[in-house]
Amino acid sequence: MKVNANIPFLAHCNTCNKEVSALPLLNRSDLLRALQSEADVRVMHVVTERDHIWSLNSQDKHKLSDAIAKAWHSLAT
Repeated sequence: MKVNANIPFLAHCNTCNKEVSALPLLNRSDLLRALQSEADVRVMHVVTERDHIWSLNSQDKHKLSDAIAKAWHSLAT
């Protein structure tokens, strides 16, 4: 089963200072490795003037892990 790593999820954008729909910038295998370790996870969201790119804090990394688990579960059922 192939799952797209680019699962949108809510994360806090420091530039916008609000929760936004963000997308990971890593491929699937690198993303899974980064989430299992203390590695940096870079994400982005699109805005009109210039896309915002940042590294997730630990809370948002946990949200992303949950979003991936839910996506995989929905594909399996």
